[in-house]
Amino acid sequence: MHPHIIAITNRYESETMCMITIRTIVAVLTCACFGGAAALCQEPSPDQRLQAILREYNRSTSAPRILTDEERVQFIGEGYRHHTAVSHKLIDLAEKYPNDPVAVDALIRACWQVNTIPWPVAVAGLDDATPKAVALIVQKYASSDKLAPLCERISYGFREEYESLFRAVLKANQHSSVRAAATMGLAHYLFNRSQKVEVVRGNPELSKDYRDLYGEAYLARLLNRKPTSIEAEVTTLLNTATREQGQVELPAGDRVSERARSLLYEMRWLAVGKQAPEIDGTDQDGVTFKLSDYRGKVVLLDFWSFV
Repeated sequence: MHPHIIAITNRYESETMCMITIRTIVAVLTCACFGGAAALCQEPSPDQRLQAILREYNRSTSAPRILTDEERVQFIGEGYRHHTAVSHKLIDLAEKYPNDPVAVDALIRACWQVNTIPWPVAVAGLDDATPKAVALIVQKYASSDKLAPLCERISYGFREEYESLFRAVLKANQHSSVRAAATMGLAHYLFNRSQKVEVVRGNPELSKDYRDLYGEAYLARLLNRKPTSIEAEVTTLLNTATREQGQVELPAGDRVSERARSLLYEMRWLAVGKQAPEIDGTDQDGVTFKLSDYRGKVVLLDFWSFV
């Protein structure tokens, strides 16, 4: 064969093998994308997105060392601000996938941060995520069977939006466990909020913190309400819950009747402004005494145990 013909033939065979090799690589990559390694070529699922955000939300909040009081307050504030920022991502996820089960889970976690201690705005920042998350639950998911733990958790809070959530759940939800948690949650929320209002009343510094956190108009309305009207509504809620749902188990493990009995006792005897119940005991010298023996005097009661 002529040398030029041989060279052309060899070149043609090299180019052919190169094209075959390229096609093979493309085929392998195509198989990888649509075969066993499909996850590498697909977007994360809604649940995968939720789990990634939750890992960010639940990042370690343990201090790296012993902190001073000033550093501790700053550290706590950073934790609140972090949770608020990540809660907005949870809300965005719920709005992107409104018909997926992750929507309710994301919104519940977005409401999970409850400022039970009124850390000032200067420390904790303004939580502008919770109102939006609560509004979405009220509008779209008040009938969900997942809301019982949230109802129990926010019952310790103060935000105005919590009341609308409780009442929306009681109106729309047919799940007995959720209704029980919402009834007891609303009763505890109303009572707990009224007690905080009584503490705020006459305390200018604390009153300012509450106004900054929750709104001046809201606090003014609460200060104008009569404690007796709140006590009457709470009593009605507890009596109704005991009668209709007494044996339903709450998320914490106790039953409605047990929780209602405890809250009624607290409201009757331990609320701000109530007369303390009689207490008797024996002092360190073996002398018996009663709390009423010290009527008219300032008494400090220190409850403790070995447990």
